Amino acid sequence: MNLSRLLVFLSAMLILVQGKAQVQLQNNCEKDRTLQWEFGGNLGYTQYYGDISNKSYFKKFSGETKFGGGIFGRAIFNQLSGVGVHLSYFSLASEKDSLLKGTPLNYRYEGNVLQFGVHAYMNFSNLFWGIRQEERPVNFYGTAGLSYLSWKGTVSNTLTNAVIVDNGVNSAGIAYKNAGVILPLTLGLGIRLNENLRMNIEGSLQTILSDDADFYRDGFKNDILLYSSIGLSYTFMQQKVEKKKKPTDSDLSVLEFDYAQRRPQASPGRELPALNLGPAQTFPRNYEFRVQVIAMSRSRIDVAAFARKYNIETPVVENTFSGLYRYSTGRFNSFKEAEAYSKVIRSKGIFDAFVVAYRGNERIVITEEMKQ
Repeated sequence: MNLSRLLVFLSAMLILVQGKAQVQLQNNCEKDRTLQWEFGGNLGYTQYYGDISNKSYFKKFSGETKFGGGIFGRAIFNQLSGVGVHLSYFSLASEKDSLLKGTPLNYRYEGNVLQFGVHAYMNFSNLFWGIRQEERPVNFYGTAGLSYLSWKGTVSNTLTNAVIVDNGVNSAGIAYKNAGVILPLTLGLGIRLNENLRMNIEGSLQTILSDDADFYRDGFKNDILLYSSIGLSYTFMQQKVEKKKKPTDSDLSVLEFDYAQRRPQASPGRELPALNLGPAQTFPRNYEFRVQVIAMSRSRIDVAAFARKYNIETPVVENTFSGLYRYSTGRFNSFKEAEAYSKVIRSKGIFDAFVVAYRGNERIVITEEMKQ
């Protein structure tokens, strides 16, 4: 399959995947949107397939496999698709004993490449099997990108060690290109280690849109490199909520809610059912622990929709503190009880939930003594 056919095939697949992704977004998204940030790095080995190359994948492990590494950052929308940037550095090596017609060549290429680019991300597990409330322990994903690539290296004779091309210039003074565009396509498995840390195992096919990466031309129209890697990434979730246009009688108002005065609130025109708060609790201290689920600087959230989306059974309360709208849930005497409940909330998909303390409606600092 030549490059033009490959691009046509990938374009068709992209259209199908995007169509599927739109259906998933329509089926899974409510008023609130999730934005996940992921930052990480990887280390692995590279194999070069160009004009100075005639060995198969496994044979290249004897002298034609080098090391590489990279870092990346991306934003993932609704746990499904995203965009990001990446920076990679690879070492390359390959040999060729003879030309296509059998004429002895005895060339060895060694080089280094640096690339920087952008990529699109797609979580195939969520795309084809649906977005789950709790993140899967293993996710299958892919990226497709466009990068700028620069390279330098040498071509030498394996019998005499004589340098034939040095950093893109041969003995006759003819210069080759030393930069171009590369199309990296990656498939990977993301293995969840804990709430924020993930191990990524990836394989990447990278097509260089140039025939000069190894400073030689003999058959390959586009030089190619394979990069296999393992790495770690850190992810955290940010809630993005659309601003409500107009309140309706179905909205549950919990602004500056006072726990000591829980009363069913009725909207004009209909009666709301009483909240089932369970057995009454007594609080010997003048403060209590709660679990904060989200904080907003500008717009307020639809509390009822937020609680339904993450299946939060305890009332979600809004308080203002330091210029932010802060939303918390639960009411506990001890820090340990609140900490245990924060883990339950994080298991529902709110990965940034943490324990806070309030005295009435005033946020207070949690001291070591309070944790005892």
